Amino acid sequence: MQRLGVAYHFEQEIEEVLKFQHPDVTSDLYTTALQFRILREHGFSISSDVFDKFRSRDGKFMDSLSLDIEGLESLYEASHLGMDGESTAEEAKNFSMKNLKSLMEKLDSNTAKQVKQSLEVPLYWRVPRVEVRKFIGIYEKDSTKNLTLLELAKLDYNLVQSVHQRELKELQRWWKDLGLAEKLTFSRDRLMENHLWAMGIVSEPQFSKCRIGLTKFVCILTVIDDMYDVYGSLDELESFTDAVDRYNRNMIIEFTSLFLSCSNHS
Repeated sequence: MQRLGVAYHFEQEIEEVLKFQHPDVTSDLYTTALQFRILREHGFSISSDVFDKFRSRDGKFMDSLSLDIEGLESLYEASHLGMDGESTAEEAKNFSMKNLKSLMEKLDSNTAKQVKQSLEVPLYWRVPRVEVRKFIGIYEKDSTKNLTLLELAKLDYNLVQSVHQRELKELQRWWKDLGLAEKLTFSRDRLMENHLWAMGIVSEPQFSKCRIGLTKFVCILTVIDDMYDVYGSLDELESFTDAVDRYNRNMIIEFTSLFLSCSNHS
């Protein structure tokens, strides 16, 4: 549900289930690593000692695990949730990475593609909403797929996408009415990029106002950053900084108006 982008519909249910989840001695590598990763992602306390049962007497991970594709990939993803001072996470990463790379040529194209993506960019580093579209395509080819869940994921993806598109239209009107892109031609026009950044932080449809606010804030911040880096003179920028430090509203408005006027005639 998480990778299909529909987990937000079941947040309370998921939290309740996770309270009682803990790998037991009979769990295989795939299940243990998956539980470890999900519990840590949700802020639950779980020790990396759960992987000790997969070690041989010399303390290294068992050689018998080297052909377990699902287990190795799950272990690799889990290893990125390690904390400072946890040697197990680093050992798990090195062991799983080494064996996954050695098995690449023996995998079918679909599995090889998944493993390649994991090795390049593990799940913990990805933007969840961007990942959804890719995973729907992968899940469609899974022989064990739940058709109802797949249909929900597709409908939800289209719904959330329509919300994001509506936000962009509103933001484009705001940006055009503001006129900074035309008045301050030296500044970067990053409206689309900033909205994508906001979407990466919070993608659920109910947080539309948050995304719009974040996008506007970063757009203005980008203009100010470029003003400091590219255009403003030292005296102008010192005056502006002083006004902001003291939050002198009249000085800020006066400086901004003067700056826009100068930019229009440059």
